[in-house]
Amino acid sequence: MNGPPEGESGLQALVARARELRAARDHPPAEYPVLLDAALAELDHAIEVLRQAEDPPGPPRTPGAKAAPFKAVFDHLPWPVVLTDGQTVVRRLNRAAAELTGLHSGYAAGRPLAALLRPTDRAALRAHAAAVAAGEGGRSLPVRLPGLPDGPLYATLTGIDAPGERERDVLLVLAPAPFTTGRPADRAEPSAVVRQAELTGLLDRTARALLDREPSAAALGAVAGLLRDGLADWALLDLGPPDEPVRIAVHGPPAPDDGGLEKAFLWQDPRACPVAAEVMASGAAAVEQLTDDLERLGADEDGAPLMLRADVTALLSVALTAPDGTTVLGALTLLRGGTGPPFSLLEAGAAEIAAGHMALVARRSGMR
Repeated sequence: MNGPPEGESGLQALVARARELRAARDHPPAEYPVLLDAALAELDHAIEVLRQAEDPPGPPRTPGAKAAPFKAVFDHLPWPVVLTDGQTVVRRLNRAAAELTGLHSGYAAGRPLAALLRPTDRAALRAHAAAVAAGEGGRSLPVRLPGLPDGPLYATLTGIDAPGERERDVLLVLAPAPFTTGRPADRAEPSAVVRQAELTGLLDRTARALLDREPSAAALGAVAGLLRDGLADWALLDLGPPDEPVRIAVHGPPAPDDGGLEKAFLWQDPRACPVAAEVMASGAAAVEQLTDDLERLGADEDGAPLMLRADVTALLSVALTAPDGTTVLGALTLLRGGTGPPFSLLEAGAAEIAAGHMALVARRSGMR
């Protein structure tokens, strides 16, 4: 997660949020009510800003003795609570929120909370947070965190004048949605030993698939499909030198919500996919989660970010590097969306091993 650029004006932030709302129009109609509420909140916010444009800002509040008690009470609240500014940049989060999100408070501070959510919810949270910070009243909306498949949470936003802060902040409380049960601690996560065994089996299947076929692009595409089955929701395979790569395989969910998304990925020039282009140019793997950059996968023909269309919450891209350690023969990019967890180091290591095997086949078949 990256914070907004220093010195960003309210107008620039409003333009950025409006762009996110426009991009979200490509999502299923069932999500339109939340987006419509967010758009109306942005409109109300813009009207209020215009109304107060000529009013000079008040003097900044001076930190006082109330700051320490506020922090102590905040940290020990039993509910997940986050204090953010109007752009959802985290000021602090309490222990319950750190446990729920898996974020250390020191890491989260200064980064936008919206980047933690699924892409379809980010614009809505930003719009409502800006409205609350502008004094337009509290509100509540459903939000979804990757790795919490039990259903959405409800974020309740309230404006607050926190001690030591210049502007009005937003106090955000996360609570389970009505009629949902189960907490993260109730679900048994696979241990590292179990996951390692699963990944070893996956690597055995990919190696056998490469050995059982003649070296070809089709063989490499089939292995990309196996890696999608074992690691991700989407697998993209690009082959060729970094200055002239070709996308030879795209594997997505068996029944994707967006029927045209697989073609959009397949028709894309890999050089227009920033993360794949960077990996092929540098040879270094990219493991990203909670990214707020919707341009990491490029855009479709209509300019809609593919990150948003695929609802990507975590990505892993590894280079197909020849045995000489320097020649890059392509890139394998794996994507997770929805409630999928981030890629672990074990999974990234397995993907790099499989990519190394694929590079051997690519070199043997003369695919450069």
